Amino acid sequence: MKKLFSAFCAAFALLAMHGAQAGGISDSGANAYWGGDSHGQGDVIGGSMYDIGGATIARVGSVLTVTINTAFAGHAGADSWAGPNGIGYGDVFLSQAWNPFGTDAHHTGDNAANGTKWNYGFSLDNRWSNTGGTFKLYQLNGSTNAANIKNSESFMTCTLGTQCLYRNGQATAVKTTSSTVNYTGLTGSWTVTKDQKLTFTINASSTALVNFSSFAMHWGETCQNDVIEGLVRVVPTPGSLPLLALGLGALCMLRRRRHG
Repeated sequence: MKKLFSAFCAAFALLAMHGAQAGGISDSGANAYWGGDSHGQGDVIGGSMYDIGGATIARVGSVLTVTINTAFAGHAGADSWAGPNGIGYGDVFLSQAWNPFGTDAHHTGDNAANGTKWNYGFSLDNRWSNTGGTFKLYQLNGSTNAANIKNSESFMTCTLGTQCLYRNGQATAVKTTSSTVNYTGLTGSWTVTKDQKLTFTINASSTALVNFSSFAMHWGETCQNDVIEGLVRVVPTPGSLPLLALGLGALCMLRRRRHG
């Protein structure tokens, strides 16, 4: 019986591993993405509050979760002189392929005009909330990013110069009024936590996102003072495997409690 129980637990571990696909993108070190138009400031413009450390993308069945580690979590509304309501959280952009401009490690010439064309966007209902809220999933069908997105210039009212620096030309928000942008009918939720994380979760069962073998991602604040981009490789998984893994996990936990 003990051998059978051990086999169940081993199966649970295997299924849990296959049921949840996740990968990370780092925004620090020699290969960190900077993006174009940093105006000589490098990775981060405006100090450590805007720093992005990394991100993870996970898919369990049809549920997609994007988690971003950033010191800006909880600071929406900062620098109110720079734009209406201050600096907020940008939208999340996704695509299956990542095609940044330039061959240098930091892609210092890459922007929305010459880089990856984004296929989906999470459009936040309130990008200045420091607790979270909801977002809508849009499919971006225009032939260029210009047809589908707004850059940081759309959110900044200060004049770009020595007293006002921000990373212009970067994808910042879904242009929901564009005829090339279609609402999928799906809504997700996002949270801001004290451990400096933004977490976005959505059930994307009726979209191509559930079949992506890889995810390219872009995110930054509305000023894009720091930007994270990169690629995570995953494999499609049926939703039944995570459910079976959860069931086996419950059996393992129950058995251990009885043994205790």
